[in-house]
Amino acid sequence: MLKIRASKLLIYREVMDDPRMRDRAERMMGNIEADEVVYDLDDAMLADIVREMGLNSRPLMGMRDGHAPVVIFNYWRFDEPIELYLARRNRYPELFSWPVMKFGGDRGFDWRESGSPRYRRRTGLVCNPAWQLHSIGGCPFRCAYCSLGWSINIMMNFEEYVERLDDRIDRFAPRQKLFQYDNETDTVCFEPEYGGAAMLIEYFARKPGKWLELYVGKSDNVDFLLDLDHRGKTICCWSLSARTQSSLIERGTASMEERIEAMRKCREAGYDVRVRFSPIIPVRNWREENSEMIELLFEKVQPDLVTFESLRFLDYDKVMRYLDPELLDPEWLEAMERAKGKPHKQGCEVPREWRLKIYEFIIGELERVSPRTPYALCRAEREVWEALEPYFSRHGQHPDNFVCNCGPYSTPDDPRLRPLAPRWEG
Repeated sequence: MLKIRASKLLIYREVMDDPRMRDRAERMMGNIEADEVVYDLDDAMLADIVREMGLNSRPLMGMRDGHAPVVIFNYWRFDEPIELYLARRNRYPELFSWPVMKFGGDRGFDWRESGSPRYRRRTGLVCNPAWQLHSIGGCPFRCAYCSLGWSINIMMNFEEYVERLDDRIDRFAPRQKLFQYDNETDTVCFEPEYGGAAMLIEYFARKPGKWLELYVGKSDNVDFLLDLDHRGKTICCWSLSARTQSSLIERGTASMEERIEAMRKCREAGYDVRVRFSPIIPVRNWREENSEMIELLFEKVQPDLVTFESLRFLDYDKVMRYLDPELLDPEWLEAMERAKGKPHKQGCEVPREWRLKIYEFIIGELERVSPRTPYALCRAEREVWEALEPYFSRHGQHPDNFVCNCGPYSTPDDPRLRPLAPRWEG
């Protein structure tokens, strides 16, 4: 488990009263150094802390050093009567608002609405809706463009969560084939002490027709995975960034080389490996750095699939406030400044001509280095997909029918992936 420096470690009293949750808490506490530890947390106390510290109105992390998050050892209340749940939600609304307590109540099996017909009509963005698995909200890393580093909410009754998965999948997602865990954090940072990844890998290994995508993110903590009996039913997915971005903008994360080495280990252990170039930030010499990254990636690993997206949700003013402009491509900064005040779709603040410029370069490098590897865009406008249609059609990809990292049917048995994915015999 990653060593975490916390300002507070807040533990619900029910966690310490339950043997399985207490064992998990004690395993994890050895890797958390906190200025203050509270063992008898309840909803009223946590609501006060959330208000006092402003944890529900957090800015992006920016290029700061030394911030210590609030860590919460929480638990799901699966059998809470609906009237008590609603009363608690009404009394402590801050405990149910994103991002501090996103997984309060009977959550953790959540619907990603992005990509639904309604979402596509409203936003014009292409994505695939799906049910997703969550148990941790918040991240120990310090990526400048992210706000998830202020608090880490960890649900501790994970055995009970897994015991209920059969019922949830059967009721809500009987046809879905791929389930992603957990894109609200870099989950392996908390392993193996947390134990959630191993339990889910074991669960999906014996679940016919269902696969797990383990979102490794920007970490390289994978040695605990290598001897697990996954039976080819777990896909490991990384977010990969080039040299300057991974080392200076994504502080605390594994380096580009360390992430690729972790991919190599998992590939050798029989896991399918997928990669996201996300978010792509045009630093100075971004072309040379991304070319280096792609060459090193395919020298060490053969990923089944690559997806990519440019920086999102940051306009020019936020870029100047939260990133170091000295690291960034001057032409890109000028384009961002010219786009100030112009209408755009949320998440598409980078001018379209620059997104196309970035994507065409990435595609050109992928085709040069590994022309058989399929690729896709992540949450892009349909117009961008259509502008790049000649490239995507080579791999059978279309905005209405494509394989991607976390799509609900993007499993290794898809014909577009079959020539590349390792087949598990057993």
